[in-house]
Parts: sequence; structure tokens; C-alpha cells
Amino acid sequence: MRITVLGSGTSTGVPEYKCGCSVCLDAADVSSKNYRTRPSVHVELDGKHLQFDVGPNFIDQVNHNRIEWIDAVIYTHCHADHVSGTNDLVMPSRKQQMDMPIYGPEQTIQILERNFNYMFSKDTFKGGGVAHLLPHVVNRNFQLHNFEIIPIPVEHGTVDTFGYRINNFGYVPDVKHMPDSSLQLLQGIDLLIIDALSFNPNHPTHLGVQQAINIANHLQPEQAYFTHIMHQLDHRCFHQQCKDQQINLPENVYLAYDGQVIYI
Repeated sequence: MRITVLGSGTSTGVPEYKCGCSVCLDAADVSSKNYRTRPSVHVELDGKHLQFDVGPNFIDQVNHNRIEWIDAVIYTHCHADHVSGTNDLVMPSRKQQMDMPIYGPEQTIQILERNFNYMFSKDTFKGGGVAHLLPHVVNRNFQLHNFEIIPIPVEHGTVDTFGYRINNFGYVPDVKHMPDSSLQLLQGIDLLIIDALSFNPNHPTHLGVQQAINIANHLQPEQAYFTHIMHQLDHRCFHQQCKDQQINLPENVYLAYDGQVIYI
């Protein structure tokens, strides 16, 4: 399995608008690991290509990382940093000459059908730059191209939100609380990519670094990476930042970065 981290940032991206902090100044250089677009991953498995979320940076992300095929799109939830690039599915659909299957929580599919209604009927616009989407509501495990995808229900504000497990990979980019039943679904994974917004443990909708470490310590994957990270966290000195916060960072836990490729 080949996982490409297309985006590792929070909903604002990094650098933040009109921010002069050290991380944002460093992130002005797009080659810096601190430069972060909205969270998304692309998974290649057995010759198939699955796209997880399509935020506002989607088309630039796939172009920059030379993603040349998408067999299906899987949404975690309906927030704009995860769905607002949906219109740009027109190009993969056109180049691949296919209708695009999409999967996600019922609430997300309903919002997509409302906001991008023209993409759900072939009769809406003929001859225009429009992709045709084939919606599938996720409410249980499902089979896609001969492998099983397991939705992981999590608490993230007031919207229905899933992480997902494919084989030994768990992806949970937006979460504040993970019920025991969901933790059980992630037992035995080798790779975890999980939300760790900042050092603040009291954010109402996202895990802090220590909370994410606690989950990683519980699940014991071979590797864990933090995503959906804001400008407070600095690739250049993250270990020292953790020490300053009196946080014990395990040797197998890292910050993810845009363009990172991980194999399991």
C-alpha cells in the first residue's frame, strides 16, 4: 500500500492569512515541511487509487503529486476543508472518461447533492465542464475493488464524521473523541494518521498532541503521523516543543507533511 499525504494542514492552511509567526514565515517557502494545505490522503492498493477528501487545494495537490488516476472518492465528513474541491473532480472524470463513485456519511452525501446538485444528473449540463458523481451512503463496512473499507465513527463537533480503516492503515483526520468501539475497530493497524491540531487539549472539536499520542500508545501501530496540524507545531523543532510542553513523544510518532509518501 502506498499512501501519499496530499495535505497535512488545518482548515486555514499554513501559512495562515496575515500571520507573522515563525512557522508561517517559514511556510512562505512552499518547499518547507511547514507549508501545509488542507488535509487529504491518496491511497494506492492493488492497482486501485482511492482519494480521501477533496478540499479547496485538491486539484493543485493531485497535480503537484502527479496523481494520475482516481477510482473513487471517500469523504470523512462535510466540512468545507474536506469537500469544497468536489467540483474539480471534473478533470479526473473527463480524463478517465468515467463517472466518479463517491462514498461518505449520509449527511455529507446530502450536502454534496445540495451544493453540487448539477454533478448528480447527466441531464443538467450537456457538453460543459461537469463531472457526474455516483453517490454511495456509508453506514457500515463496504467492499470497494475487492478490499474492505471500515468506517470509524468519531466525534467531531456536530457533524457526522468517519475515519477509515483499509487493511492495516487507519486514517482519522478530524476527531475530538473516539469511542471505545471505534478504537476497537483500529486494533492491529500498522500505520495511523490522526488529527493533532495543536498543543491545546481543550479545543472543542480536535485532539491535542498529548491526546493523539495517548491514542497512538493505546493502538501501538508501527508508525503514527499527526495531520490537520496548525501553525503552532513546527517541523524544525517539534521534539523540543514537546519537551517544553512536558510531552513524551514516542520514537515512532511524527508530524506528517505535504507530499509525504508512506509504504506499508
